[in-house]
Amino acid sequence: MFSLDAPSLQPLLLLILSLNLLFWVAFPSLLLSGPDADNMEELVWGNVFQWGYYKHPPLPSWVHYALMSVFGRHIWITFLAAQLSVALALYFIWRLGCEITSQRNALLAVVLMMPIAYFTTRGVMSNHNTLQLWSVAGSIWMLYRAWRYQQLHDWVLLGMFSGFATLTKYSMAVWFLIFIVHLVRSGSLRDARTWKGILAGTALLVVMVLPHAMWLYHMKYVLHDRANPLDYAADSADIISRADNLLAIWYVLTTTLARLAPMLLAMLVVGGLMRRARRRQAMPVQAASGSIATHLRPEDRRFILLLALAPFALTCAVSILIGTRMIADWTTTYFLMTGLLVFWLYPENSDRRLLKTALITVLVIQFLTAAGYGVGRGPLASILGKPGRSNFPSHAVARAARQAWYTHVHAPLRFITSDTWLGGNIAIHAGRQAQVLINGDLHDSPWVKSEQLKACGMLVAINASPDTPDVVMPKVAAAMKEAKWTGTISVPATLDPKGPQVIVKWGVVPPVGGCIPSAHPHPDWKP
Repeated sequence: MFSLDAPSLQPLLLLILSLNLLFWVAFPSLLLSGPDADNMEELVWGNVFQWGYYKHPPLPSWVHYALMSVFGRHIWITFLAAQLSVALALYFIWRLGCEITSQRNALLAVVLMMPIAYFTTRGVMSNHNTLQLWSVAGSIWMLYRAWRYQQLHDWVLLGMFSGFATLTKYSMAVWFLIFIVHLVRSGSLRDARTWKGILAGTALLVVMVLPHAMWLYHMKYVLHDRANPLDYAADSADIISRADNLLAIWYVLTTTLARLAPMLLAMLVVGGLMRRARRRQAMPVQAASGSIATHLRPEDRRFILLLALAPFALTCAVSILIGTRMIADWTTTYFLMTGLLVFWLYPENSDRRLLKTALITVLVIQFLTAAGYGVGRGPLASILGKPGRSNFPSHAVARAARQAWYTHVHAPLRFITSDTWLGGNIAIHAGRQAQVLINGDLHDSPWVKSEQLKACGMLVAINASPDTPDVVMPKVAAAMKEAKWTGTISVPATLDPKGPQVIVKWGVVPPVGGCIPSAHPHPDWKP
């Protein structure tokens, strides 16, 4: 069933992806006491179903909302959500590879690309870049099928995956442009079936995106509220000086090379092991049969090159031309096709031992990388006395904060006014009824109503740690002035009790009465 010689390699691929998912969910979940900042955002946003959030479209938060509804609000579900996106993306790229070449060649490509940092150390960051991987990969696969086979259902599925990608992040517009370039260059737009398919797929996409679009229109043009994804995107891509722009591009290029390096390392290790095996066993050098790419259809080679190289090149070119800021994380989905570039490096009908060596090598790399990531950012950092988000004493801080609340208020803790990170760390241990008023701003937290805030009261929390202080937003500072009771929490930031401390200033604004009971009661509260 899991043999390299089996008629279908899908069971073997699913086993590999399952093991990889297990590595990258288990080690962070067991060894880290806190997630990355982006993961905490999803735990805060995803606790409430909204048609949109002030930074991004809603789909990733909906995914976390669904997971929290089943499993509760735990840190590990963010690692699971991110790695599910990675696993689905790799599966879709394998299916695409099988459309173009043999199952074995497609499996080699996917296995070799698995160590890329966007699928590993960055692939546990449950942000909108990582959560867009699966839908973009599905869109690429369906684009290929729709273009090659001209079946209406493939166009509809392209519209569906594109809708999911758009509801994840508006950067899908870059991929739409690349898709159009491909259809124009291939001559498909001269085919009436293409236009019929585009119409069907676009209709489904519009239906999927319409509720969010209506919410966005209401927020931006009716309420004139700048706490919406369009204004956030515009602010993120602001114009900067030419020197800063070139420096940003240089950083993106060097960072990208570093994040692709694990794939190159895996290929070097596999190549070294194969040469060593040949010398030991006196294996004959395989007669040259041309690379995998030389056996592909010319139009398939052009498809791979365009979708593997053009998105990154186009984004960098536009950034240089306009002078906008650019961040490496924005390019996360641009490397979904990188694995297929190995078709130009490996021979067709290569020795099956090449694939077996690649499988074992990559799984070992993935295991060691996941274990090293968990140990290095968790226990080892704490032992060395280096505080950070991943070893943040989340439970201890939340326990002390809840004690401060329940010492003075005999009512459930419903609202926490703080920044997303600190407020989230308290909220995830206070029950799903606890909502974060992000930065004390009702615009950033539309799930919080001012009348309920007064009725239920709030816990105000400010990170005053000398080593890792967060910026205190004016509205949080103003809320602290309303507090009837105040105090300070101090807990060790690492395993050294005399080492760095997490210092949190807290304030309790008592409820005035009339608080509507939450649908998610917490055992802390005993009526």
